[in-house]
Amino acid sequence: MVTDDERVQRRVLNMVMEKMSTFPLRATPPEMARVIHQTIREMTGSDDPYRLVKQRSNEKALELYPMMKELVATSGNPLLASCRLATAGNSIDFGVPSSSFRDYHSLIEHALSTQFRVDHYGEFVGRLSRASSLLYLGDNAGEIVFDRVFIEEIETFRDIDLIFVVRGSPIINDVTYEDARYVGMEKVAKIISNGSDYPGTVLRDCSKQVQELFQSADIIIAKGQGNYESIDGDSRNLFYLFKVKCPVVASQLKVDVNDMVFMNRAGWGSG
Repeated sequence: MVTDDERVQRRVLNMVMEKMSTFPLRATPPEMARVIHQTIREMTGSDDPYRLVKQRSNEKALELYPMMKELVATSGNPLLASCRLATAGNSIDFGVPSSSFRDYHSLIEHALSTQFRVDHYGEFVGRLSRASSLLYLGDNAGEIVFDRVFIEEIETFRDIDLIFVVRGSPIINDVTYEDARYVGMEKVAKIISNGSDYPGTVLRDCSKQVQELFQSADIIIAKGQGNYESIDGDSRNLFYLFKVKCPVVASQLKVDVNDMVFMNRAGWGSG
């Protein structure tokens, strides 16, 4: 995506392999990805290799927005339908080789008709009915349009102060402030940067503002597997919403790859 020069590709590959050999065995995938992609950017001079991919993802997802709104409006439970759609959007991840928009209609239909394998949705609704603030940790470009549909239904269900958190700078196809503004997220939520370039949420590297909001928010939704893998803590207010994309996480949760999860970490095992 950055260069066709095989000599540059070889130099980058050698440097990445050298750095990978020093990773601690307990390093998380987002921690490793940060180093790998920093190396690629520095050695190629490309500050955002996925810029065009993210742009296409956002544009394609916006084309789906009217259809998704209609599906939610005609469902028996708009909040649940929009939540499942948000999880369907988590399939859009160009960091995963099999991910694409090619079969988005069946992806959406499958999400609307499939149960969460780990299902703490009822607990979420209970907490939401009493909450005054919600922190939504975003994941990928394109996917954020699906998140917007969910956020709109959250705010229909409950008048709430909602903040949408983006990455501090480009990393893979993760959402940045520019992406969120492009899809109209500022119409439904306050957008803030976490000040970090991890493809996840490593709180020690986030801004003081995000750290404080993480402690004070009545509800936190952490979207995507990268956030699940990187957040250190078991806050009872924290809900993970994602599609399982690898056997390691599937084994941890005792589910299968491609299962949908809406999980309160502190309550894991009760759902």
